[in-house]
Amino acid sequence: MTPSVPPNAGQLALVLGSAGFFIVGGTFSLVRMRRPTNALRLTVKSINYWGLCMALAALIWHSIQRGNWLPLEDNFEALTTLAVLLAAFTMYVQRARPIPGLDWFLMPIVVLMLLGAAVFGKIVPGAYEPSGLWELAHRLSSFGGVAAFGVAAGVGAMYLIASARLRRKSDIDQPPMGNLERLENLTHWAVSFGFALLTVGILTGLGKIMADGPATKLGPHWITSPKVILAFTVWIVYAVALHTPITPAVRGRKSAMLSIVGFVLMVATLVSVLFFPKGG
Repeated sequence: MTPSVPPNAGQLALVLGSAGFFIVGGTFSLVRMRRPTNALRLTVKSINYWGLCMALAALIWHSIQRGNWLPLEDNFEALTTLAVLLAAFTMYVQRARPIPGLDWFLMPIVVLMLLGAAVFGKIVPGAYEPSGLWELAHRLSSFGGVAAFGVAAGVGAMYLIASARLRRKSDIDQPPMGNLERLENLTHWAVSFGFALLTVGILTGLGKIMADGPATKLGPHWITSPKVILAFTVWIVYAVALHTPITPAVRGRKSAMLSIVGFVLMVATLVSVLFFPKGG
């Protein structure tokens, strides 16, 4: 495994600058919903591209410094990669099949991931121990699940607000959002993809624990480890959310709430992994 290297001042500046660009872009996006001019559309697009490029530059620079292009061995690169993927997804959707207001809900998650990269990357550069392809599959699926659940949470929040507007019949006087059916479908797609990745992550993680036996870094009582309990709780929450299309009682608003609750728990799991790699 290539040793983890804390980000230097230049890399931190790029990541924080990227977060700043996304915040400014979000502000202009809000203004654009009130004044939908082409100049504002191009401004938002340009600002977001600058933010994406700065995050990519920080990622490439840090990879060169470490001498390794695998981002999952390092907290700074792992969180920055997640932010880049989520930002790119948001920008692609808004270009191909725009959903009004989508960036208001997903870009704040991008900003939080970038800030997390700066904090965790500096305090705890790396908290992983490799064991070949099995460990790589565990990391890829786990972090991929976080990104997918971030999409589900953001779109789920949009669904709740759009639904509340319709009930109050105040949608006409408010900035437009995507229709409820499309928001629900996108949430379900993200939950399905994230749930599949999370399942793979849990199974590969359990396989690693079983293979290590008493030597596992979580200790002999690994089943009571906070991050193990949180991971299984997240899995159960999203298992329920995944079955909402065939369970009318938990469709719509309840499904959106489950997506948000699940993401909060997923973030708690991620924090426990980054701060307490041995279980905590």
